[in-house]
Amino acid sequence: MLHKTSYMRGFHVQALDGGIGHVEDFLVDEGWAVRFLVVDTSNWLGGKSVLIPSSSVEKVNSPDKKILIRLTRAEIENSPSVDTADIALIETLSTPFLV
Repeated sequence: MLHKTSYMRGFHVQALDGGIGHVEDFLVDEGWAVRFLVVDTSNWLGGKSVLIPSSSVEKVNSPDKKILIRLTRAEIENSPSVDTADIALIETLSTPFLV
């Protein structure tokens, strides 16, 4: 089944050993493949947004709005921060520049 990324924002993320946060965004490569989930772990790690490889997704449970991940909470805690991603500056600004 296909899902819109806009619908999946806010889905709860479950690690192998418990909940870790919610989906904040997705990062796609230039070939349109979803490479990472940007997961807000603020309720658990104190405000940190981390990158979770899409290959770690076990299952999307859309009725319960959950995404099950094949990683432990410790592995997620040690995941790279969204600040380390190679995202174009224009995409990180709150309002785009007018040219």
